[in-house]
Amino acid sequence: MIKTIPTWKRRWFIAKRIAYKKFLQLFGGINKNFQPEEKFFIKKGYHHTSSVIDFDDTSNTDVWQKEVYLLAKNILEKNNYTSVIDVGCGSAYKLVHYLGLFKTIGVEVENTCNWLKQNYPEREWLQFDKTDPETLEADLIVCSDVIEHINNPDLLIKFLGKIKSKEIIISTPERNAVAGINDYGPPENLSHFREWNAEEFKNYISQYFVIEEQRIFNDKSVTQVIICKK
Repeated sequence: MIKTIPTWKRRWFIAKRIAYKKFLQLFGGINKNFQPEEKFFIKKGYHHTSSVIDFDDTSNTDVWQKEVYLLAKNILEKNNYTSVIDVGCGSAYKLVHYLGLFKTIGVEVENTCNWLKQNYPEREWLQFDKTDPETLEADLIVCSDVIEHINNPDLLIKFLGKIKSKEIIISTPERNAVAGINDYGPPENLSHFREWNAEEFKNYISQYFVIEEQRIFNDKSVTQVIICKK
């Protein structure tokens, strides 16, 4: 399993991250002079972090992103779809409990993938770095709150684009709702490299996919969701 860090050390990292965020907020628009590059369509001046703490999702159930999976279920049922691939499925609690009546494939990193195989041996699980996406096919792809954990999100989006599918659901926290419009990063969440607001995320995803709809769920993490296709 993913190695966890001591509670005191995590709290210290969080305190440092919050202090740094508040320091950057003092500069406001001047941040553009320090960070003039617009990366992944996020505003100039935003500070992306270069390192994160690995996030172990195996203990989680449906506290986060429940609405995303209920949306996926609705799309599957409405369109008479029969199969779904969940890229970055974490504990797979939501995949199994909300989408378990459909054919499912979960894709995860090695340690989590091994955990999934032990806990849900009747389901199909694939290791991300050992999977050729061009060999995969499903009616619907779900990638829920994964992209903010990836250093280079282009690689994840290209992975999704190589899977044969009819529709794709991608979600991530909405930065303005979570941290305010004057936030210049880095994210308070130590497992996030960056966070997008709704406009930035729409512009970023539209590089790769045709966007059908964008929603914002007023859930615990204020999740923004894009429904799209190739």
